Amino acid sequence: MFADLLYKLRHNESNWFDTFILGVIILSAILVGVETDKIMMNTFHDPLHITNIVIHHIFVTEILVKIYAYRDDLRLYFSDGWNLFDIFIVMLGFLPLLITHDESTYEAVLAARTLRIFRSLKSLRVLRLIGRFKQLRTIVETLLHSLPTLWQVFMLMGILYYSYAVIGVFLFGVNDPQHFGSLSQAVLTLFQVMTGDGWSELMKANMYKCIHPHPFLSPLYFCSFVLVGALIILNLFVGIIISEMDETRRRHLQEEMEVKMLHDSDDALLLRLQEYKQNFDQEMNIIIDELKRRKQ
Repeated sequence: MFADLLYKLRHNESNWFDTFILGVIILSAILVGVETDKIMMNTFHDPLHITNIVIHHIFVTEILVKIYAYRDDLRLYFSDGWNLFDIFIVMLGFLPLLITHDESTYEAVLAARTLRIFRSLKSLRVLRLIGRFKQLRTIVETLLHSLPTLWQVFMLMGILYYSYAVIGVFLFGVNDPQHFGSLSQAVLTLFQVMTGDGWSELMKANMYKCIHPHPFLSPLYFCSFVLVGALIILNLFVGIIISEMDETRRRHLQEEMEVKMLHDSDDALLLRLQEYKQNFDQEMNIIIDELKRRKQ
């Protein structure tokens, strides 16, 4: 039974151990939410602390079992980014467990306060759910693979922000020093405009009833920025991510086919090749018939 479990873990097949770990991750996420309630935390502090220790040891055991499953070639385990991510989360989980109950001295109080900051790191356990669902992994990998292309859009957006921020300071710095009094304030205001939050009020405030009204330049400034920044650039982000998502799905499909072919017998591979040939022949016949019809 254990050997069968190791085989399924090594080949990423469905098994009871992964299902159990998924349940533990969900339980851990629920406990993190419970600990935000001061009443619950004061009432059940010791049981919650013990439960967190048990959960953490379960996660450590999971990693050790998977490493043992890949004992023949550990490179396969450590070459998977999701496995490294799990190890990182589990290593961070040791910090909250060091919280002391003794606050009788100044050093203990300081240490406790410092370590309490790391209690929030337990919320990172929820991120392990990403590695358990294929659809979530696809989205995260899509975002990561999109970064080399997205940085060009970020550069374009940075140039746009800088140019409009400088113009905004010169045009509206006197009228509206709260939003355009400095370059940093102007950049923050433009980010607010890009989100669509109250940009029409900012535009109207610089058109009328101000020190230097701009009834023409203010609409031109804000409308052009909303058009270029909020519509065109955001659509560029969406387009790049959608394109990369299609590529990620194709890559996953190819990897699954390669893994499946490694475990298929010679007869199964031959049967699959025959199916591909039949499908190819059918498509070629359809194309030839269509070309003959067009010539007639």
